[in-house]
Amino acid sequence: MPSNFTSGWLGNGERAWHGQGVVTPGTLPAREAFETADALFSVEKRELSYPREIIGYNSDDNIQRFDRAPAGVFGVIRTDTQALLGVVTKQYEIVQNESLLRMAEFIRDEADMDCVIVLSDGAKVCFTATLRGAETDIVPGDTVKRRIVGYLGHDGKTGCGAKFTNIRVVCQNTLTAALSGTGASSSITHKGTANANFDALINSIDVSRQDFVTECELMREFSRTAMSMSAFNDYVDQVYEVKEGDILRKRQKLEQAFRVGYGSEFASFSLWNGFNAITQLETSTRNQTAAKSRAQFARGTFGLGAQISKKAFSIAQDLVTA
Repeated sequence: MPSNFTSGWLGNGERAWHGQGVVTPGTLPAREAFETADALFSVEKRELSYPREIIGYNSDDNIQRFDRAPAGVFGVIRTDTQALLGVVTKQYEIVQNESLLRMAEFIRDEADMDCVIVLSDGAKVCFTATLRGAETDIVPGDTVKRRIVGYLGHDGKTGCGAKFTNIRVVCQNTLTAALSGTGASSSITHKGTANANFDALINSIDVSRQDFVTECELMREFSRTAMSMSAFNDYVDQVYEVKEGDILRKRQKLEQAFRVGYGSEFASFSLWNGFNAITQLETSTRNQTAAKSRAQFARGTFGLGAQISKKAFSIAQDLVTA
């Protein structure tokens, strides 16, 4: 399966880039979303063992004899499929998927479910929900949303927590991108009072809303800042660190995206349009073959494309605040 996708539910009729999962129109209540995604399986911690040679046994057949010895470590086992999801210590505290559902249900008055995703046979489970009151148009018709991602790991490495992001998590790559980005977050490890602390993960919702309002106002400032083609090329030179005499092979494509790219009609010849032209070229998977789309997705989510887009935003911010 692509990007470790195992099963999932995706709402609002929005199919994921990899084409997997159950897609439904509109949203679903949290429990129904988790059930549709096959995300309510339970896990157990079982002590592992290893084959140990028996020394000094009485036998004339000259065949090695083994028994089983405790390994001192434990496996996290998915009980319905018996899949080994991770190896952990004795101190590791299991957190069941019902707790992640509890988080999603806890914020039901604050957010609408977007998707629930199961990764790597169940080693990671996550949901994405859109915060109500945190969706806005930068310019009419050009909408951004603030989302909350709740996640839980059974792989022995990933903890559990909540992260606020603009990314809709549909696979391992988007989960990595969401968790590595900026935004309010809260997380806990699988130790001590992990289950008792789970409800506290939603305490930063109001902080995230304020961050979102500030970020959107900055984007609106981008849309109000006029940018000529000459100014756009200067902006491109800063983003790509083009030195005098250098040739930027993608300049023609960037200029085309600036003039007539996706959404260019919303804020024509503005800094917002310049920023979007760069992100289109570096991250968009539209109108590409399946193979190129997968490569572009990886590049734009956590590779060089993502780095360039982040730098483009930072430089645009400098241009309007200087």
